[in-house]
Amino acid sequence: MTLVRTLVWFVLLVVAMTLAVWLVERPGVVTVQWHGWRLDTSVGVVLIVIVVLCVLAALLYALWRWLAGAPSTVFDIWGESRRRKGYRALTQGMVAVAAGDAAEAQRCARLAEKLLEEPPLTRLLSAQAAQLAGDRDAAQRYFAAMLDDPQMAFLGLRGLMMQSLKDGNSSKALAYAEQAFQRRPDTPWVVRSLFDMQAQAGKWSAAQETLQVGLKRKIVDPERGRTLSALLLVERSRAAERGGADQDAVDHARAALALAPEREPVAYRYAELLIKRGDGRKAMKAIERAWPVSPHPDLAQLYLAAAGEKDALKRVQALSRLTAGNPDDLDSRIALARECLEARLWGEARRHLVAAGAERPDAPTRLCRLMADLEEQEYGDGEKVRQWLARAADSPGDRQWRCRSCGAVHDRWLAVCDSCAAFGTTEWQMPPPSSHAVAAAAATSTLRLRPEQEVLPPDPPAEAKAPAS
Repeated sequence: MTLVRTLVWFVLLVVAMTLAVWLVERPGVVTVQWHGWRLDTSVGVVLIVIVVLCVLAALLYALWRWLAGAPSTVFDIWGESRRRKGYRALTQGMVAVAAGDAAEAQRCARLAEKLLEEPPLTRLLSAQAAQLAGDRDAAQRYFAAMLDDPQMAFLGLRGLMMQSLKDGNSSKALAYAEQAFQRRPDTPWVVRSLFDMQAQAGKWSAAQETLQVGLKRKIVDPERGRTLSALLLVERSRAAERGGADQDAVDHARAALALAPEREPVAYRYAELLIKRGDGRKAMKAIERAWPVSPHPDLAQLYLAAAGEKDALKRVQALSRLTAGNPDDLDSRIALARECLEARLWGEARRHLVAAGAERPDAPTRLCRLMADLEEQEYGDGEKVRQWLARAADSPGDRQWRCRSCGAVHDRWLAVCDSCAAFGTTEWQMPPPSSHAVAAAAATSTLRLRPEQEVLPPDPPAEAKAPAS
């Protein structure tokens, strides 16, 4: 590019020099007469005068334009300076909000409001600063004002929703979430928040519609969506039963079983309704289908209720058929051992308990208590009973209904955790290890089998994987 410019200037210089030489060789004479004045000069001088006059005219025109636009330029410079200061205050305010400095955030918000003419941006900072300072009324006012601006309305709805949740007003929060969903159904946090709130409010049908939107737009994982859909149908089944719509209750439970037959709450709900209708055989099949993946004591008891067996030995045989799909699981062993105790099959009960890991230092609480019952019923050995009960007290724990989200423990399965309000996070699982549990597991057991019964225990049984929610 520099070479081209050099060539252009060189050509212009050659042209100018050629023109000058041409004029020198042909000077000519120019005479001007005006009001008694006479001026004789050469053509070259006249051309020079004309060029000078043109340059002076251009300079005067530029000066006039500068003088005419000076006030506007001054105001533009002043306004640009204000904008720069305003955006600097806005940036510093956002940093202060992130750092948790409420006083600095409010100071910057006031300065930004004074300097900037973009109310939506300053309102957002002012609302966040008010939230940080604990001024909920001011935050509510700023977020509500943002609803008037189409570009900021979505952020305003989110702010109002979060403010309502902090205030404990779940109905208002749900209303704001529904408005945000109508504006932007593709936003992941909107879909998830609306689903959670609808589930917490018991609006199972609406929650299922929201879940379908999330699945369609690939916001929710298909496997996770399948499980959530099944659990929602379980709750819809219960709601239908409470409303007297027994057939709808069965239909919802059947649909849930088709989606997630391996989930304990799903199988339990369907089998429970079948038993009420007198169809125990179908109920047993549903439980047998779930047991290999989700063994649970409640399912075992429901299976026996479906079988309708009163004889202790026949109940053991029925449970043997159920647990055959997952014979080495802890709940399979415990269910069989419990029924063997009822049938006074001491040797079988002991075999199942030992195979489940009763002799291990970290034996779960249920195993230790069942071993205490066995020692009392078979031998009446009070000392051994006390030792097993002491081990049960020091046991690292047992499987429980535990929320995967917050860790809260429940005595039964809940669709919505009553601690953190998460939906579909309650699972049947062992408690997390604690320092007490580790110490108990490290202790050496002083209990041994009697010499005539002593056997080498099998390898620790593989724990059945807790069902994924």
